[in-house]
Amino acid sequence: MGVRSGPAIRRVGSVIAVVGLVWLVGASAVLAGNNGTLKIHEYGTPDGTPNNDPKVCSFNVEAFGLDPGQGGYLKFTVQGGDSPRGVDSPTYYAPAADADGYFSTMYFMAPPGHYKATLYGKADLTDVKAKSKVFKVTCGEGTDWTNAGET
Repeated sequence: MGVRSGPAIRRVGSVIAVVGLVWLVGASAVLAGNNGTLKIHEYGTPDGTPNNDPKVCSFNVEAFGLDPGQGGYLKFTVQGGDSPRGVDSPTYYAPAADADGYFSTMYFMAPPGHYKATLYGKADLTDVKAKSKVFKVTCGEGTDWTNAGET
């Protein structure tokens, strides 16, 4: 008795191959470390608050829904041409996300201006942009970035 290799068997094989490919693409997307979001929080915002404060004075960055263990570093760069212009930041360490994909940074103070906070470092710890958030520092008179204390 021979092995059946008619059209029905070939269709089943094709469906299995497509399902396997879709699963692999989905799994690689999850492992790519591009999950989650960054939030900018004004000083005094309770830890774990999932909303964003687009205009701040003293602030920290919280991440939600990242891959567990994902971390890297943060850079704050000037955005837009409006005044006051702001000043690019030094590079800051971003702690590893906990099992729920959450981390919180120290508090920062920056010169007034528009900024983009960018988290670099995906799940495989490559030096690649993972997430960013644009915000505005609306007060303060400093000309440089300072640590306003730990969270």
